[in-house]
Amino acid sequence: MATITRTDRLILMPLSAKHDEEAYKVYSDKRIWTHRPHARHEDVRETHQLIGRTQASWAAKDLGPWGVYLRDQPSEFIGVGGLELVDGRVWDLKYRFRPDKWGNGYATEVSEAALKAVRRMDPDTPVTARVTTNHPASARILEKLGLHSVWEGRRAGTADLPEEPDVRIYADRELSPELLEFLKARP
Repeated sequence: MATITRTDRLILMPLSAKHDEEAYKVYSDKRIWTHRPHARHEDVRETHQLIGRTQASWAAKDLGPWGVYLRDQPSEFIGVGGLELVDGRVWDLKYRFRPDKWGNGYATEVSEAALKAVRRMDPDTPVTARVTTNHPASARILEKLGLHSVWEGRRAGTADLPEEPDVRIYADRELSPELLEFLKARP
């Protein structure tokens, strides 16, 4: 059963439909998507679908993305972060925070909590992350966490989007050619 996790400064609650509105405020904020504008959510239903998709992680492994709150202000939702199990093959590390909370180390703190949890409960499944090449701050976080770049190129299905930046895939280990092809094909 999914439980609440606490770090030094954060409360991490399993992401669920009750977070739709709060998460939508994050996923629809133009400032978050300057590196990839067309990915911004324009309707709360997109956020609801994203949250619904992540429920498979919680159901399969009792781990998935969290709604993130401040410990000293427990009613203040600041973003989403954690790991999502993708097709039962890899864990995908992700985070999105309100811009007014950037630069405080929250992405690192959430990611460290997620990595600690997955290494304890599912150490054999690779951890991966994707970041656009025009987003060096996220790349630095991933490298600080010990992930390394395993591929860089065009995101699947973006040939007709010239403004779409290249993506870099990071992993915590060497990936098989088949797994790397699977990740490269993900939209």
